[in-house]
Amino acid sequence: MIRWIAVFGLFPVLASAQPGFQLPSGNIRCEVWEGAVRCEIVNFSFPRPPAPAECDSDWGHAYGLAARGPSAVLCAGDLIVSRTVPVLGYGATWRGAGVVCASSQAGLRCSNAEARGFELSRARLDRF
Repeated sequence: MIRWIAVFGLFPVLASAQPGFQLPSGNIRCEVWEGAVRCEIVNFSFPRPPAPAECDSDWGHAYGLAARGPSAVLCAGDLIVSRTVPVLGYGATWRGAGVVCASSQAGLRCSNAEARGFELSRARLDRF
């Protein structure tokens, strides 16, 4: 978990300069870069996971997934994903950086080659 906090805390400008996508609703947006994807949800009704003591920023709206390893809830004080990233239409799949993300009307599902990832929607977050 701390690794994600460090990576996303040190490179917010680099991350936001890279390509990304958003779901048609605009509520879920993702930025992608070498080896990782960071997805953010603007409005949600699910309970936030418990925040670790070392997180003194916002918690529960940003999620990360690298090509290997589990997904992570990110300690992130801002939304870095641009509103102008391309739309990933419902039923479409994005592949890159060792991660596959599929868009549906039910939300977004991202996974890596180890079958680790997350499903994200306004109503729920499921990490697997």
